[in-house]
Amino acid sequence: RWRGRVMADNSPPGRSTWAVVPVRLGLAGYWVSMCVATHVPNPPAVVPVQVSDTWLHLVAYLGLAVLLVQGIAVVRPVSRRDAVLLWAVAVVYGALDEVTQMVPALHRTAEWKDWAADVAGAAIGVLVGILVSRVWSVQGGGGPSIAGDG
Repeated sequence: RWRGRVMADNSPPGRSTWAVVPVRLGLAGYWVSMCVATHVPNPPAVVPVQVSDTWLHLVAYLGLAVLLVQGIAVVRPVSRRDAVLLWAVAVVYGALDEVTQMVPALHRTAEWKDWAADVAGAAIGVLVGILVSRVWSVQGGGGPSIAGDG
């Protein structure tokens, strides 16, 4: 190990390259779908009115963060540094998503509480993603999936 990372040629025995493409394609498809859904002008009412938009943000960013973690966990253990960086990626994307919704032609609104839900959802998602990768690693015979940082 070098600073909490496993060298590329030293991958855990439980991880297989067959899963890399589907996991990363799933991540890309989810992310693109999220971006499109949050930028459609005058969006149709797909979700019942009783469901808070804030909960939708939390769940969407939870899903994004889980998939971001799996995008790395599919090839190597996720370090603490990775976890923080992936959370930051989701948080920054959430901020950009809210800012771009202020474009008048989209007829969308940006709200602080939505971004706060994005931040919370991303944090929960990173934790869930790490848990999933640990279970995956144990079932596959690999070692722990969160590497120390030094």
